[in-house]
Amino acid sequence: MHEIGVLPLDGVVQHYDWGGYDFIPGLVGIANSDRKPFAELWMGAHPKAPATADVAGVAMPLDRLIAEAPDRILGPSASARFGGRLPYLFKVLDVASMLSIQVHPTKEQAADGFARENAAGIDLGAAERNYKDKNHKPEIAVALTDFWMLHGFRPLDQIAEALRKVPELRSIMPDFSVRLARAGDATQARRDLLRDLYRAVMTMPQERVDLLLNALVERLATGARSDKDGPDYWVVRAVETFPPVGGHRDRGIFSIYLLNLVHLRPGQGTFQPAGTLHAYLEGVTVELMANSDNVLRGGLTQKHVDVPELLRILSFDNGIPQVLDGEPAGSCERVYRTPSDDFELSRIDLATGRHYLGQAAHGPDSIIVLDGTATLTTRGQSIPLARGAIVFVPFGTHYSLNADVTPAMLFKASVPGQTDFVPGSE
Repeated sequence: MHEIGVLPLDGVVQHYDWGGYDFIPGLVGIANSDRKPFAELWMGAHPKAPATADVAGVAMPLDRLIAEAPDRILGPSASARFGGRLPYLFKVLDVASMLSIQVHPTKEQAADGFARENAAGIDLGAAERNYKDKNHKPEIAVALTDFWMLHGFRPLDQIAEALRKVPELRSIMPDFSVRLARAGDATQARRDLLRDLYRAVMTMPQERVDLLLNALVERLATGARSDKDGPDYWVVRAVETFPPVGGHRDRGIFSIYLLNLVHLRPGQGTFQPAGTLHAYLEGVTVELMANSDNVLRGGLTQKHVDVPELLRILSFDNGIPQVLDGEPAGSCERVYRTPSDDFELSRIDLATGRHYLGQAAHGPDSIIVLDGTATLTTRGQSIPLARGAIVFVPFGTHYSLNADVTPAMLFKASVPGQTDFVPGSE
């Protein structure tokens, strides 16, 4: 293989039903006259949908390119740590309709589940398959527009208040407040209480689910629900988005009252570690995660819901989730730090005439232009980047991003690590 320089990438669009119609087509310059949903833009090397790299005019799937020279593209350290594979998956999501409530496994849970399902002979494409690979899937999402999501179980006193206020929830566990008072500050007792409540929701006979949710739907239908920062609005949306199947309601609607409702402003983000129940409700976001497609669902879906496995891997911690604003790293970069060693996400805002100095120090960088135009310059290369342009920067490459004509907003995915080199701007 010849010397590998910075590579332009073409991402892969996923046309899931919940996707929007305008943002991603506008970003990548695709007409969408037939109003097809454009849900996700994948910019990685996952075998399900690898991006395509332009290698000296030849189109090549990114996963295959990396497999041919993992040490050179990923760097020897990252190649050894991540088994010769790109450790992260970079995405843009346009959420027009609510996504399923879901959770992702730890690395150990994923490896165990993948092996078990393989041994059971469950096809990778089977609807009942939980584990598509043996990797974990922590993830960070940073909003590009106002963005609403559910994230983790609410503090238990808030759940107790919801059970008191919402008549249809009250009968699920009438003694919840009494048990909460009895648990006091004992962490395990509080987790056990939350586990018992959620298990009751997820294992309740379907006839009782229908009875309670039909009553809830009838009550909420009597008034207008326009406050997106309140759970009743999203319950009404969920009822519209997920109509009864065979006359049966989706029990995931209960979880809208049990999980934190988070409203992110543009530039704010959240980190979803393994075991955290969450759902994206509306808005456009940049998402970065470990290179995996493992999802277990807890409702708001017509797809497979494996309740025993969901309960096995779910974390029953509770509390208010942290909203990430990013930490300054120089005058034009904000880094959204997480505990993950698979990935790191940065936002780069360049005023006209400014430039950013970067280095793919610990593994390859992936960069997308979300607004404006820029030029990437490295030894022997000068690549103009319009809005929607994506580039892949192999390990060890020094580069600069220049905003010579218009301001530019870019997001960068990279492999975290320690180095003497400090990215910055001049």
